[in-house]
Amino acid sequence: MKSFVLDASLALEWFTTGAQPSALAKRSLFEDHVAIVPHLWRFEVTNVLTTWRRRGDITDAESAVLMRDLMKLPFATVDEGDPEMIVATALTHGLSAYDATYLRIAMLTGSPIATLDKALIKAATEMGITLA
Repeated sequence: MKSFVLDASLALEWFTTGAQPSALAKRSLFEDHVAIVPHLWRFEVTNVLTTWRRRGDITDAESAVLMRDLMKLPFATVDEGDPEMIVATALTHGLSAYDATYLRIAMLTGSPIATLDKALIKAATEMGITLA
């Protein structure tokens, strides 16, 4: 089965009120792909939900439902590879280490990236990585 690298920004968008139709359309990737994510994906998702709760954007109950729904997405966690390569990728492309991790996974697997992050889209495009 084919795979795609799922960035937390897109996954979270799928579960927000007023999600962008173009982002929602990307859920169709699951019809014939499996999502692959780095180990940090769960922490990124958890951090965003924590921030939303802290700001009062969502309730504790809503957070629990969102976390449950996010963890039900069909994804596989993959190894990110050499941390030094992630640092080099981040520095080369002006990315956070987190975003560089998604880029490295795409580079290692040859999978397209599904993201809403503009800097990550730019770096992927520069590297010739397909956007999902």
